[in-house]
Amino acid sequence: MTLGLKKTLCTVSIMFLASAGSGFADVAPAPSALSWTQDRDQVWSVDSSDAGDTPNFYSFVRIISVSGGKGPVVQLGCQATTRGDYTLQSAIKLDPANTYEQAPKTRLRLLSLTGILMIGDDRNSETFQYHPDSSKIVPFNRMVPRRLFNAVVRGDTVRLKARDKTYDLEIPEPDAVFTAFARICPVTNGGKFDQSIIEKYLDAQSASDN
Repeated sequence: MTLGLKKTLCTVSIMFLASAGSGFADVAPAPSALSWTQDRDQVWSVDSSDAGDTPNFYSFVRIISVSGGKGPVVQLGCQATTRGDYTLQSAIKLDPANTYEQAPKTRLRLLSLTGILMIGDDRNSETFQYHPDSSKIVPFNRMVPRRLFNAVVRGDTVRLKARDKTYDLEIPEPDAVFTAFARICPVTNGGKFDQSIIEKYLDAQSASDN
C-alpha cells in the first residue's frame, strides 16, 4: 500500500486533473496489454478554519486507469473519509500522449464541455469539466461514474462524441486491480470502508517522525 499525505481539502475531480501526488513507494510500470492499473493511494488530512491544528477528518483516494489502449484513457476514482462520506468519480483523458502530469501547473484553467456519452444502448448528453492542459474531462453528472463502472462489469461498449470527434473508449474486463478497487470503495461494496487503511498510514507516519 502506497500512501501520501497532504494538508488540504481535495475532491476526487481535482485529483484527476492535478498530478497524482507523492507516495513512499514506486508504482509498477504499466503493462502493454489492455488492463487496469492503480495509481498511488492518497490520504489527505482535512482541516477547517476552526481553532487548533488537529485535522477534522482524513480522506482516502484510490484511482485506477485503463492502460495499454490506443485511444482516450478512462479513469475511475473512489474517495472515502473518516466521517463517513464517500463518492465515485470518473475522468477521461482525451489525448493519451498528453504529458501534463509530469510537470503540472499550480493553477488549473477549467472550461465546460458538452458531449454525447454512449454506453451500450444508452445515449445521453453530458456536461463535463474540461482541463485543456491535460486534455482531461470530468463529468458533472454523478451517475456517469456509476454507469462507466457498470459498463466494465457488463462488458458494454463505450463511445464519446465531443469536440467534433467520436472516440471509441477501450474498457478492459474486470481484473485483479479493478476487483480490488470495487471491494475497497464504499460506493461499490455496499457502503463499507476499512478505517484501518488510514490508521495504518498514520501509524507509519508517526513512526517515521520519531
